[in-house]
Amino acid sequence: MFDVIIVAAGKSLRAKTDKLSASHGENTVLGRTIEVFRNEDQIKNIILVTDSQGEFFGVKKVPGGKTRSDSVLCGLNEVESEFVLIHDGARPFLSKTLLHNVMSDALLYGSSVPFLPLTDTLKKRDGDKVITENREEYFSVQTPQCFPTAKIKEAYKKRKESDYLFDDSELFEKYVSPVRYTEGEAQNKKITSPFDVFGYNTRIGSGFDVHELNENGKPLVLGGVKIPFEKGLVAHSDGDVVLHAVMDALLSAANERDIGVLFPDIDPKYENADSGKLLQIVKGILDEKNVKINNVSVTVIAQKPKLKDFLPLMQRNIAKILQLCDENVNLTATTTENLGIIKDGNAIAVIALSSVM
Repeated sequence: MFDVIIVAAGKSLRAKTDKLSASHGENTVLGRTIEVFRNEDQIKNIILVTDSQGEFFGVKKVPGGKTRSDSVLCGLNEVESEFVLIHDGARPFLSKTLLHNVMSDALLYGSSVPFLPLTDTLKKRDGDKVITENREEYFSVQTPQCFPTAKIKEAYKKRKESDYLFDDSELFEKYVSPVRYTEGEAQNKKITSPFDVFGYNTRIGSGFDVHELNENGKPLVLGGVKIPFEKGLVAHSDGDVVLHAVMDALLSAANERDIGVLFPDIDPKYENADSGKLLQIVKGILDEKNVKINNVSVTVIAQKPKLKDFLPLMQRNIAKILQLCDENVNLTATTTENLGIIKDGNAIAVIALSSVM
């Protein structure tokens, strides 16, 4: 069993703004960090070390100390479980995969600290000289760092006033034992500057789909809404071309394979499949990677039928599945001015874009 300490008592001096309360999608930076640890069977308590007056459901708040190490110690005093995860409040991009890897390695090896090899050239000042270091000999570390509770408490008891600590693994290695280093993730970046708050990890995805429309097609469903029309779309699934394009836009933004790979049209399992349920699966894939959806924009290209009265229904349906506010889903419809296969109502095409972070 694990407890989590989220250290969030800093003053955001380098960011020059309260980075933890900054809006990030439909949440705040700190709120999103906390959400990563919710609904994890192995996690018993989430302990938030902060001086903020804000309220967070299901979280135990404790005031911070003068330094980060003091704040960690404030959290450790509340830990009940055998193992403790210590995480920076300003790292909201932690994936479930990395979290599970850290917990698994801690159980196997007695500790776990995520790391990344350096990719930039590393230089060091030596008086008036600048020395280029061999970056292969260096690496950076991340959080969450996981330790047996009793042993990290022992390390903190041995801490001296002269110890200037950059992270908890330094203290653990100095007073207890070497740690296990677990491969980290580039996306698990710590927010430091205003650019990190508003720009880092934002990605754009695009999706496109087109289906033939004829009298032998399936009942016309677009965006999860049944449309009364004498023709239907030809497809292996339910043919919801709107949701198909939305799924591909989201998968593209999350650096995942498209729906043709996930839900192949040669698999009997997906014959007449409800595309709304497939979109829920795609949403789950993004959730597992801690990829949050900012907004979705969809353009439906159809000569017939006229769709303007159905667009608000599609908007609400997509927003509900993706757990977004309605205003973060936009749908428009256009025609091809009687050009191409779409001109006589023989096909419908959809372009979708998504923004995630």
